[in-house]
Amino acid sequence: MQSYTLQPKPILRDYELPLPALYDQNKVSNFFTPNYDEIMAAAQEWRTRHKISPRRTDRHSVALTVIDQQKTFCLNDGELSIAPASVSDTVNLCNFIYKNMRVLSDLILTLDTHYLFQIFHPLFWIDGYGNHPPGFTVVLPGDIGKRIFVNPEMAYILLGDQKYLPWLQSYALHYTEELTRSGKPPLVVWPVHARLGSPGHALVPALQVAVDFHDVARWSRSQYRIKGDLPLSEYYSPFGTEVTRAHDGVIVGEESDKVVEDLLKYEVLVIAGEAESHCLRAAIYDILKKIQKQDPKLAERIYILGDCTSSVPGFEQQGKDAIEDFKKHGMHVVDSATPMQDWPNIPSEIFQF
Repeated sequence: MQSYTLQPKPILRDYELPLPALYDQNKVSNFFTPNYDEIMAAAQEWRTRHKISPRRTDRHSVALTVIDQQKTFCLNDGELSIAPASVSDTVNLCNFIYKNMRVLSDLILTLDTHYLFQIFHPLFWIDGYGNHPPGFTVVLPGDIGKRIFVNPEMAYILLGDQKYLPWLQSYALHYTEELTRSGKPPLVVWPVHARLGSPGHALVPALQVAVDFHDVARWSRSQYRIKGDLPLSEYYSPFGTEVTRAHDGVIVGEESDKVVEDLLKYEVLVIAGEAESHCLRAAIYDILKKIQKQDPKLAERIYILGDCTSSVPGFEQQGKDAIEDFKKHGMHVVDSATPMQDWPNIPSEIFQF
């Protein structure tokens, strides 16, 4: 079990709350089953003690969107764990939720959700000897049909009939070429991760407790968005796949403009989660794309919790470049421990209750 040095108790602003006794940040790295009776009782007592108003009375709207803060990425034995950085991110994120409970209207959480047979998992591919590629294999257009091949079994598994194998082979080449044409990162064959129904799919339990505590204390209903279950495209962003159409125009993915539009209705949108180099990066780029079409000034409403996200090792530069790009477009990168009232351009009205 990883331990953390407890910092001196900060001086809290009027709107901020202390950390409840229910929460032990030294257990954030643990995988456990939340005690819901305990959470409900503690949150109701907290609401009474601190005179916490229900969400329905909010005169202003503040949302926290958390990208894929799941066991598969965040805890030590996760399939794609980026611990210990991700554990520290989760500690900071839980602290932020508890402290700013009065201000946070809605929590919106995305869940990376996969199956065994998808274009970014090893079983989709074989080499010339019938072996599946190891995790972290990069697949470029020039590799298709030479170094790496579509597993013939995928035609039946994904499309229902072996007769579709030529189509799937053509699609695989189109897919990698389309990523290059659109300036997106190349296809990576990841280790199987975030498999639906597996322990890795779950939110980090300490974060789930913080979310449920917020929901009960504030009479708020958190939103959950499943993403990543379409088999023929990577799905880093919760708002759309990397590729949406096949070489012959067949729809293989989706774009969720309506979801982004709903997020941009909030006066303040705070974003955190994993990983800075991949899913968080892709999510914010989709938000930025919508902002640039709608109103570039909306970027000033976006606050990225810089100490609540980390990159996949080996992809750090990809994350850093994205963060710098977001800042150039007017988004703010802030520290979760900094009082929200001190964030740049934050509307002062949201702290008046």
